[in-house]
Amino acid sequence: DRMKARCVLYSALQREYKLLKMSIDRTEQNISSFESKYNLSSQNFLKVRPKMGDDPDFIDWYGEIRILDALNTEVAQIMEILEQCR
Repeated sequence: DRMKARCVLYSALQREYKLLKMSIDRTEQNISSFESKYNLSSQNFLKVRPKMGDDPDFIDWYGEIRILDALNTEVAQIMEILEQCR
């Protein structure tokens, strides 16, 4: 029973990992669109953002960057757990 539960958990974490990676890909595409549109890297955008105003694009861009950070944190946590389960 314990081994079965471990396998179910491992499988669920693998599925979650795949979903997170798909979300990361989509978020990176969104960020890349903003970078191309404004000819500015996200790193530089974050430096000048306070001076850029409240344009909806800038709010969305900032949100995408924050989402990407959160998704990457989740992926790292899941990877760590998956490594321990091997």
